[in-house]
Amino acid sequence: MLIDLGHHAQGVNIEQIVALLGEAGRLGGFHFNNRKYADDDLIVGSVNPFELFLIFTELAAGPNDSLPRLTIDQSHNIEAKVEAMVMTVTNLQEAYAKALLVDRVALAQAQSDGDVLAGHALLQDAFSTDVRPLCASVRVAAGAAADPVAELRDSGRAARIAAARGA
Repeated sequence: MLIDLGHHAQGVNIEQIVALLGEAGRLGGFHFNNRKYADDDLIVGSVNPFELFLIFTELAAGPNDSLPRLTIDQSHNIEAKVEAMVMTVTNLQEAYAKALLVDRVALAQAQSDGDVLAGHALLQDAFSTDVRPLCASVRVAAGAAADPVAELRDSGRAARIAAARGA
């Protein structure tokens, strides 16, 4: 099954759906975007970054070591289109990095003990960790820019492309 973060009722517990589909082996992929009122196709993580983290926490806890197919499903009307897409990628990287920091053994113990506060504290600790320097160093090691949005802006490429299209 495909989960599109823009196509669900307000307040739906997406991370629970991810967990249930993952356990059933039915999670095929994601259309990543964010929404406020409808299928707004906003920058991922712009409305509820903790939800995005919890989704990646469930994906990282999956039965195998691979993620399902991840697709960006956005249509920017106000933001600069390419920069917004690049920002989405960095938000996804950071949410996944934070999810990998969750102490799974301690979380399983808290779940087994029914200790909701301990479980929440473990999740909050991972979510509150600043992973931006780590993600930047991983990008640099892979031959990419430490800050891809700044690099894109500084290069002027997006502006030249927009000018050539008459946008």
